[in-house]
Amino acid sequence: MKTLCLGCMKEYEGDYNVCPHCGYEQSSPAKEAYHIAPGVTIRGRYIIGRVLGFGGFGITYIGFDTTLQHRVAIKEYFPSEFATRMPHETQVRIYAGEKKEQFVAGMKKTLDEAKRLAEFHQVPGITQIYDFFEENNTAYIVMELLEGDTLKARLKKVGKMPVEEALPIILAVIAALKEVHAKDIIHRDISPDNIYLLENGQVKLLDFGAARQVTTTHSKSLTVILKLGYAPVEQYQSGGNQGPWTDVYSLAATFYKMITGIRPPESPERRVKDTLKEPSKLGVAIEKNIENALMNALQVRIMDRTKSAEEFEKALSSQHVKRTTATVEKNDMGQWPLWLKALCGAAGAAVLVFGILLMTGVIDSPLPKLPGFEKRENTVWMPSLVNMSQSDARERLESMGLVCEIGGTQASETIMEGYVLGQVDEQDNEIMPGTQVENGTRIRLVISSGSGRTAVPDVVWMTEENAVALLKEQGLIAVNTETDDESWAPSGMVTGISPDRDTEIELDELITLRIASGNQNPGSGETQVPDITGSLEQEGLEKAKAAGLFLEKEGLEYNREVPKGQIFAQSPAGGSKENKGGIIKIKISLGAKQVQVMSVLNQEREEAVSNLEQIGLVVTVQEEYHDSVEEGRVISQSVEPGLVDEGTELTITVSLGREPERPTQGRNTGAGGNQQNERRPAGNAPAAGGSQSAPAGQNPPPVNNPPVQETPAPPPPAPTPAPDPGRDSDFDRLQ
Repeated sequence: MKTLCLGCMKEYEGDYNVCPHCGYEQSSPAKEAYHIAPGVTIRGRYIIGRVLGFGGFGITYIGFDTTLQHRVAIKEYFPSEFATRMPHETQVRIYAGEKKEQFVAGMKKTLDEAKRLAEFHQVPGITQIYDFFEENNTAYIVMELLEGDTLKARLKKVGKMPVEEALPIILAVIAALKEVHAKDIIHRDISPDNIYLLENGQVKLLDFGAARQVTTTHSKSLTVILKLGYAPVEQYQSGGNQGPWTDVYSLAATFYKMITGIRPPESPERRVKDTLKEPSKLGVAIEKNIENALMNALQVRIMDRTKSAEEFEKALSSQHVKRTTATVEKNDMGQWPLWLKALCGAAGAAVLVFGILLMTGVIDSPLPKLPGFEKRENTVWMPSLVNMSQSDARERLESMGLVCEIGGTQASETIMEGYVLGQVDEQDNEIMPGTQVENGTRIRLVISSGSGRTAVPDVVWMTEENAVALLKEQGLIAVNTETDDESWAPSGMVTGISPDRDTEIELDELITLRIASGNQNPGSGETQVPDITGSLEQEGLEKAKAAGLFLEKEGLEYNREVPKGQIFAQSPAGGSKENKGGIIKIKISLGAKQVQVMSVLNQEREEAVSNLEQIGLVVTVQEEYHDSVEEGRVISQSVEPGLVDEGTELTITVSLGREPERPTQGRNTGAGGNQQNERRPAGNAPAAGGSQSAPAGQNPPPVNNPPVQETPAPPPPAPTPAPDPGRDSDFDRLQ
């Protein structure tokens, strides 16, 4: 029999779990909890495989088109700020309110742009679009599967390229841009990440920025979404004048990076003081006309910059390209009278002569020296790090001879989560850009975070890389590390975390990981692997240590049958032989899965049942009359909002509306006057009509008059109609 590999989408003979083509294990789970599990089919024809890549706006899977029998790439619209997905589900849950509007606007723009890009199927430099559609509350684009590497990955290997090798790549991208610009489509995100070099030598331009543009337009927290060094000044401005010239700047910045190995300074910094050096001054062998064409395309101001892809292409191929002079911003000097200009000129000359005399020591200054006016030795000017990623800010500081550390986090409405919000010294005093600081000064970065709380995940005995990834997935982004020389663990293993695991904390709290230095000596020779399944983590560690082996936590899984914290799988198996210093990879049970119960009060019956069942609860419905809650809506729920085990039974009480009045004939009160037992529906509202009822199992009290025959109670009302899907409800926040 033949098996279709979900890692490379190639067939192989037999039912082996490991693909002989790519080594992918067929039983591998989704890379992240919110990714679609490999093997799921969408639109009835496309099989989802492993994840090829993902970011803040989408997830790209390898796929297989069962109709046309060929491999494809499937991009799922998934802006993580506006939506989420529960593990083992395919439906996307969209957050409520403004975020829902932003999600829908971005999805519409993505589909519109996919439709327009599909028209360019004959343009070699643009990825072919095969299909696009809505499903699972989101949008999908099915496109050509590319095999090769990104320009970013190529540059990481080679550092930089000769101009002769880089220029054909740039010209190929220009050819693609000319086609899309003619249809009023702007890429907005050109950088080495989004240029793909195929194995056959072709060049493809990836990832047009339609969704980013929509969310940037609507979102407060996504005010600036750009790649530093590659984005022109208009992309830093709300409502900036973007056009083909925007892509020209980004492509020129990419060309500059390719041939120099250096990313250009950020465009807003260049506007204040342009420190961009010509490639020839950095030792690059480049023709003068090509260098002029490049520098003209990198002009900060739009009025000075190359305006179109066609113009850039022509300049790169021309033998006579003049260097554009940067426009100096006008001031009001031009409107001064001629006599005042002359006077200022004379005064300026006098000041210049005075300055020369001061510097040469001919005269002494009558003014005190201003501290900080001149740059001191062994100091640097502090740059602005706001809105940089943590890695970029750290790289910038370290390149200047400064020390970087994380100084905590703070909520922000304007700076994206995980990006730098501020820069302070060791006493938490703000350091303004332009301040002179001593070489070696410790600069602390304040990181932007969202709001809310989370439980500290169990990352002890994970590798540092896996631990940091899990922390970020939980929204914990401010992470420091410290070295641990004592714990029994190999180098790079997390041996402790502060605050402790399972502690509920604010998302902006600083996390400290203790990382093993690997100083422990496990000895040499062969040893027998102990069976540690069924043991608690600490007990398993002690058994591994006694055998000269280390532990690595490979995964955490929910398991109703295994108590929380207990080891339920290990590799290699107990009893096998292993060299001392080897690692036993273990899986730990998280116990029964916990789900977050939401309030469904006042929701429509079917809507409430659906919402609760979707998160894994077992729902029972009971009904009763209620004076103040509309018929068909939830009066109460037996489990309050909070964390409970998946599969927990929950009862909701649904209103039947007001209880119908029961006509009576000459009802008299018994001895004792008006005393009566009254049945009250939920909410302690009195029953309609105030009818009497005797306690269960008792006879009615004696009365003086003959008993009156009562009319039987009417039958219950018809079933509640289905809820209006257009109605707003609390569940919109997760729908």
